[in-house]
Amino acid sequence: MNFNNDILWIFSATNPEVIPSYVVGGIMPADYLKIKKIIFLKSHDPKTFLLEFKPKLIVINKAFHSNITLLAEEARDLDIKIISVFDDWHFGTPISNKVEQRFINNKILANISNNIVVKTKKAAELIYQNIGLKANIISDCLRFKSHHPVKEIIYPFKVSWFGMYTNHDTLKYGIEEILEYDFNVNLKIITNKISNLQEKLNYLNLKNINLELIEWNEKMDQEIIKTDIVIIPYINDHHRIVKSYNRILDSINLGRFTIISDLDHLRKFEDYCFIGNIGQGLEWVKKNNNLAIEKVKKGLKFVRNNYDIKTISKQWEKLIDQTLRQ
Repeated sequence: MNFNNDILWIFSATNPEVIPSYVVGGIMPADYLKIKKIIFLKSHDPKTFLLEFKPKLIVINKAFHSNITLLAEEARDLDIKIISVFDDWHFGTPISNKVEQRFINNKILANISNNIVVKTKKAAELIYQNIGLKANIISDCLRFKSHHPVKEIIYPFKVSWFGMYTNHDTLKYGIEEILEYDFNVNLKIITNKISNLQEKLNYLNLKNINLELIEWNEKMDQEIIKTDIVIIPYINDHHRIVKSYNRILDSINLGRFTIISDLDHLRKFEDYCFIGNIGQGLEWVKKNNNLAIEKVKKGLKFVRNNYDIKTISKQWEKLIDQTLRQ
């Protein structure tokens, strides 16, 4: 099978390279497997688009507009196989009119597709509970080159947080947990829409927390490795419960000690991270420096063995072959 001629990996945002889930869940495996990448915008005509490329199978990464459903319907009519990827989506009860429309479109897309893909076991369980479809689980891959583990976690703490603006509320939540304790923390924040974040944080009495805000960039790993600890707070809501592990994997892979909020589906990382209240995690690492370093070393081995680009791409290759034979 010539993947380059017969398969299209489709993105529906104008700038897929700046969307982390697109990079580690689409662009990187597509490049590894030499699959042609195409952007399909809302202004494009689905039939003209498909007839121009004549694929045998399309992989539709996370849909950013409703016309993706029209593209899938046209592909079905042309007997083109479809694999659809659902990030941050579990098909639960919509909470607004806007989400209702996305719910309808995504549910139609899921039912049209020959196979659907999610990033975690939890997401697969929720999709099956809500719409009765079984999903294939293919995780995001490691984005950055592995870095040697931190040798010592010094105090005052050097901490980093990275994420898109959609996660700013979780950062605020994590900072509030740090403020429950009396620690001196130098917190490096790597994100987009920094001005929006500053407005959210202005209402906090940061006391002993010194902030450094850095615009999201492709070389942010070089900023992360200047710190000893990465914090990844989560809010236990319908949106975060189906998120991928990409930030956790990247943090461990960069050799930083990682503190994660305690959600059931994240406990698979408890041997490699601290799971729980962010402030409590800082207290733990201050008292257990050597144990923290051992967790980092053990975590590095785990993520390299399970989430490197070769391993994840092989899973994609297998699913594509199976779908073409259906």
